[in-house]
Amino acid sequence: MRQTGGMASYPRVECPECRGVYGGAPTRAIGLVSVVDHKREPRSLQLCPGSMMHVPLRDARAWQEQLPLAEPAEAPPGLFDLG
Repeated sequence: MRQTGGMASYPRVECPECRGVYGGAPTRAIGLVSVVDHKREPRSLQLCPGSMMHVPLRDARAWQEQLPLAEPAEAPPGLFDLG
C-alpha cells in the first residue's frame, strides 16, 4: 500500500463483475487483493456480486494458488446410526 499524507490507500483493481475500478483490500494470500464492497448502482441496497472477490494484483511478482475444494470425508458411523 502506498502512503499519501499519513493515510494508507489501497491499490486500484478492476471488479470482475461490473468492470468498475475500486480499491483492493489486502488479504492473507500472496499477490491477491479483495475488491472492496461496492454497489452496482449508486442508490441501490444490493452489493455488486464482485464485491470481496479475490483478484490478482497487476504488478505482483507471485500469486498464491487457490487449493482445489476437497470433498468432505464420509463420517464414521455414530452411536445412534441404525443404517
